Amino acid sequence: MNVRVTGQVQTGNAIGFVQQRSAQLARVQQQVSSGLRVERPSDDPGAFPALSQFKAAAGRLDTFAQNAGDATATLNASVSALQDVNDLLVRARQIALEGADSAAAADPAAREALAVEVDGLLDQALRSANGRPDGKTVFAGTALDTPPFRVATTDAQGRPLTIAYDGAAERARTLTAPGQTVDTRYTGDAVFQRPGADVFGSLVALRDALRDPALDGPARAAAFNQRLGALDSARGAINDAMGEQASNLATLESITALIGDQKLYADTRTGELEGTDFAEAVVRMKELETALQAIFATTVQIVQPGILDFIR
Repeated sequence: MNVRVTGQVQTGNAIGFVQQRSAQLARVQQQVSSGLRVERPSDDPGAFPALSQFKAAAGRLDTFAQNAGDATATLNASVSALQDVNDLLVRARQIALEGADSAAAADPAAREALAVEVDGLLDQALRSANGRPDGKTVFAGTALDTPPFRVATTDAQGRPLTIAYDGAAERARTLTAPGQTVDTRYTGDAVFQRPGADVFGSLVALRDALRDPALDGPARAAAFNQRLGALDSARGAINDAMGEQASNLATLESITALIGDQKLYADTRTGELEGTDFAEAVVRMKELETALQAIFATTVQIVQPGILDFIR
């Protein structure tokens, strides 16, 4: 049985080859222009699952890196505030020593000047403890929008007597890895009002001792020794918190470095799997262009009409 291939069939086949090669060429050109070899599962069914996993891992690592960065900024702000309070407690200790001196004891104006300075230190301590460096409180634990401290009672002149804590009872924590958190926002009462180490109470007591005209002789010396002990205890609590937060910062530094290494690996593997091999793509593009030119040339010969086409 003779099967005759007509010009129409040949033309149809030629057009099919042209369309097929054109689609392949367009795909390679897209890979070159976008730099991406794999954009959908059909581009490389074997590589796409691994590519999806590395992209998901990179996304999670970006989140952890952002969390670690935010935690670092919060802790740095907290340590800075604690350092400020430590410095003012150092100054308060110097004032206590000056107030205990017999010359100051005999000079009411000098004692009042020292007491006024302590009032200022107390105000500074409250501002530092209620600070919002990123718009959220640092020392209110999980109560991010609540000022942790307020003046609860005042004396007849309106000066603070007692300070109340209004923050949360739990520290705020930041997730930096699966199942791993770092404490970032501490509870202010555990830092500034630790039993026996009350920053505000020690400053109020020092101020009141400086203004107390009844203190004299041995009673004055004993009172100021007690004030010095309270200030030292308050400083100890502040330094304990600073030490713990400095340790957290060191941990975050290590975590950030590890996240960076893992992110680099995930990005590298992603690039290897989905990226275009430009040298290979250019060679493939030339091959397809050559094939198309050959098909065009052949098609032209096929579709040229001859006398036999009309006779048939």
